[in-house]
Amino acid sequence: MKKEDRMQKPTKRFIEKIKNYLENNECGLEEVTSIEHKYFKLYRGCIKHKKEKLPIAIVGYPGGRTDIRDLATPKQTEMLTFVFEFWKKISNGNINAPLLVLGHSFDEVFLRKIRLLKKAIKDVRVVQYINVPDWAYFEKQLYTIKSNYESLKTKLRIENEEKDLQSAVVDYIKSGRELGGYAYNILGIEVPAGEGTKKSEVIDILAIEKKRRWLTVIELKFADLTHGRLKSSIFQALDYCNWVEDNKRGLAMLFPKFRINTRRRTRLILINGPHKFPAFHIDFIKSCKEKDRYQEIELYYTNNRIPITISPVIPQNIAIIKEDRLG
Repeated sequence: MKKEDRMQKPTKRFIEKIKNYLENNECGLEEVTSIEHKYFKLYRGCIKHKKEKLPIAIVGYPGGRTDIRDLATPKQTEMLTFVFEFWKKISNGNINAPLLVLGHSFDEVFLRKIRLLKKAIKDVRVVQYINVPDWAYFEKQLYTIKSNYESLKTKLRIENEEKDLQSAVVDYIKSGRELGGYAYNILGIEVPAGEGTKKSEVIDILAIEKKRRWLTVIELKFADLTHGRLKSSIFQALDYCNWVEDNKRGLAMLFPKFRINTRRRTRLILINGPHKFPAFHIDFIKSCKEKDRYQEIELYYTNNRIPITISPVIPQNIAIIKEDRLG
């Protein structure tokens, strides 16, 4: 089988599934006409935006992990020229016309290339098939987490991150209890957020604040203050925030009923149990705020028993926090 054929097969399969999902979930995609291309699946159409309809250019890229790596980096760069020219033709001079990029999943090289188009195109949206909501799977996840929580209530003590702490925090959020004065809806659990060296990295909980509709990454840890994973957790979580920030317009199309506020910066919540956080986190967050006042980062810690309590680490009192090592 030719390389081109291997690339087009997954493209058609996954791209059609994404397109069908968007069309069937009130995302405003309509009047879609397909155009065949050697490397892409191309569509032209319209999308609803406030009280007007905007033209939209849709580009479906090769679908799977192996397929996208069949293309050398220079070839991916060459493709940007065609993509821009296609968008220019479809937009017909309307600078607000979106470019929608679809595919199974994309690695960092590809996403870095796509960011270059954002220099010239105002609205670039990326949607990965691995992020298309599978509500049946999500319900299965919630059922498993609920079962874990029922087991946790019999032993009372939180002993690990993946089952105990995760189920307790999910129950806490779904019951309507607040974090820092805000209540949240859960959009997904273990949400793929870009490809790692061996497998996709995942966000523990992707949530949206109920009233202001801002996206929030919630990262969970269950480690003592000297554990290396806890010390580096803020970098891991900020990496997830960057991914959400790059893809929030696409996520807004995948979750239309939540009316995600894409103008608001993605927020970060780190929760550790049953300890607080090393002083390093406070120093780093303080430096973050001095450099970027729009990046909101909140630290919380839990008890190690049921019923769970989630308490804030207060960064204003840095001297006292350092004195007792935050725990």
